[in-house]
Amino acid sequence: MSEDIEEIVDFFYFADAYFKLCRTLVPEGDLGKSVKGLSSLKAQIFRIGPVYQNLGLATELTFKSALLLKGCSKAKVRKMGHDLSALHVHLSTIYDLSKVEDIAFHAAALIGPPAGILSRIESTGQPTSRWFNLSTHIKSLNNNYNLFEKMSGGHSQEKFRSRYPAKDRAYREVCVEAVMAGIDALLSELQVELNAKLSNDER
Repeated sequence: MSEDIEEIVDFFYFADAYFKLCRTLVPEGDLGKSVKGLSSLKAQIFRIGPVYQNLGLATELTFKSALLLKGCSKAKVRKMGHDLSALHVHLSTIYDLSKVEDIAFHAAALIGPPAGILSRIESTGQPTSRWFNLSTHIKSLNNNYNLFEKMSGGHSQEKFRSRYPAKDRAYREVCVEAVMAGIDALLSELQVELNAKLSNDER
C-alpha cells in the first residue's frame, strides 16, 4: 500500500469512527429537537458541545478524505484547516455531491425547521427553502465548530464554541439529522471508491 493511500485510509477510518460516535450521542428522544427544545441547560450544552464537536470532526475528516481521494494535495487540504464551509465549497467543485445533498435535504424535511426560523429567513429576503439545504447546516455547524460569525458581520474572537463556553452563549442551530444523513451518504460513496482504489493499488 502506497503512503498516499495509507493517509487516505487513515483519514477515512477516523471520519467513520467519529461519525459512528455521533450516532450514539443523540438520544432517541432528542431526535428532531432544536437546542431550545431540549429540557435543560445541561442538555443544551451537550448538544452544542459534544454533539456539534464530534459532528464537526466527522464532517471535517469526511470532506478531507473525499478531497484527498479526488487528488487534492495534502498542502491544499491542510491550508483549509478546520473551515467546514471552505472544505464543502471546494469539494463541491470537484465531486458530485447531488445525491448527498438530496439525502440531507430529505432528512431536514422530515425533521422540519425549529419554530420561527422560516419567518426569520423570509424577513432577510432569502427563500425559506434554504433552511433545508446541507450547505446551510454545514455553515451553521462551522459557526459552532470553527469561526463564529456575528450577526453584525465579522467574526467573534470567541471561536470553537463547541469546545469552550462563550460569554454571550450564542450559537447557531444545526439540523444534526440532515448533516448526519449527508455525511453517512458521502462516507458510503467514499467507501466504494476507496475499495476500488485499494484493489487497483494491490495489482
